[in-house]
Amino acid sequence: MSETDVPHLIRPVDPRLEGLAAARGERVDREIEFLIFRVAQPLIVSILSRYKGPGAGLAPQDVDDLTSTIHLRLVAKLRTLPGAAEPIADFEKYVATLTYNAVNDHLRRVFPARARLKNRLRYTLTHDRRLALWPVDALLVAGSSDWRGARASASEVMLTDASCSPAMRRGDRIGDALVAIFGATRSPVIFDALVSFTARLWHVTEAETEEAGRSATGMHSVNGASHLETRQDLRVLWREIQELRPMQRKALLLNLRANDTVNVASLIVLTGIALFDDLAAVLEMSPEALAAIWNDLPLDDLRIASMLQVTRQQVINLRKSARQRLERRMSR
Repeated sequence: MSETDVPHLIRPVDPRLEGLAAARGERVDREIEFLIFRVAQPLIVSILSRYKGPGAGLAPQDVDDLTSTIHLRLVAKLRTLPGAAEPIADFEKYVATLTYNAVNDHLRRVFPARARLKNRLRYTLTHDRRLALWPVDALLVAGSSDWRGARASASEVMLTDASCSPAMRRGDRIGDALVAIFGATRSPVIFDALVSFTARLWHVTEAETEEAGRSATGMHSVNGASHLETRQDLRVLWREIQELRPMQRKALLLNLRANDTVNVASLIVLTGIALFDDLAAVLEMSPEALAAIWNDLPLDDLRIASMLQVTRQQVINLRKSARQRLERRMSR
């Protein structure tokens, strides 16, 4: 397919996205699934593995939720690729940035004290002439200024509590403490590993509050589905949709979009929130009947009206009522 065949198409810079840019109909979903599960997923797994383990910040459930959240955001981006004002120049770099941002958002939300420590370390490393912070292969590396540009030799700070000097323990004098730490490591350190190490060394702990507990869910006020950002948002939305009256949930689900473009029904299945058969049951359809219209979702109001044997205005009214109920319940 040439650009003249699709004049509105802005071709992506990364050649791996050309198949998606030229895809139409059911091929779009196949191309997106290939990019997410064959290209993006190995990189996502690799990055998230660096944050697992004692003191690293991510429990197994966090990893699962973050993976689904990243998939959700990737689907939203990839579906807007044709005609996008900002095409993706490097897909793997885009996935890496998206993953690191999701992890950092999660850690800031769940571990605010760690986030404050990270900011203090970053500031010191970039303002103290004895120290430096630099990127290596999408990772930030910290160390003495004369090591700038070198790779980290290990994924963790290999210092025992007994080997830490009093100078290293001075969290109130971060610059001097870091100089002492790097004097002991004798090599650069991955920045996030340094954050985890100093958090333990300086006894940085999280004070659990009711407000922090609420913020950790990542919830947003959702009008229908316009502000879906995390797997938790989608999980709560799905639970509330199931509580709607049958006609309301049909009118809503068959037309529901996130960010005006993404088919929410496919997101619910793709991110593992519900099985395809579960979605069919909620719509009071057989799996075969849902499969027959799957590639056409979201449907227009006239087609939904025909399926439900009501008028187009009744479909609009049912969906409006459903959205109002969702807004009330999800803003609690």
